[in-house]
Amino acid sequence: MKKPYQRVELLGSEIIRPTIDLVYHLRIAPDARVVYIRWVLLDDEKPIAYDMQYIPYFPGITVWNDNFEYTSFSEILSQKNKLFQMQGRMNISGINCEREIAEILEIPVGTPVMQITQKILDDNEPMGYRQLFIKREWCCIRGTSHRE
Repeated sequence: MKKPYQRVELLGSEIIRPTIDLVYHLRIAPDARVVYIRWVLLDDEKPIAYDMQYIPYFPGITVWNDNFEYTSFSEILSQKNKLFQMQGRMNISGINCEREIAEILEIPVGTPVMQITQKILDDNEPMGYRQLFIKREWCCIRGTSHRE
């Protein structure tokens, strides 16, 4: 994002049944349970990003408490696995937002947004899946190329 957000608001945290997409991305059984966490990132009390996180449910994971704070996706997953090296795979694309995203970001349906999807893996096994939607005016992608 171009500049940091000022505040984060938890929209909800619950245990859900996985959709077909979640079964595919998390490589879980259709009858498994998934922790679903939703956040909105705000600047000047206006929404700038919508963050949805999906983690296969396992005993001991914190689903909700009074001090629930916005933490990095990998920090949440480290509750489950402290022994192995986690790695992430990320995909960045521009999409036209659907109704749910548009309502959260307070923009018209179909407005272009940046979508960042992220999978956290341990030994090539998915531990979590995330979708982050950012208003286009808050996006900037930079890179450096190297010639060998």
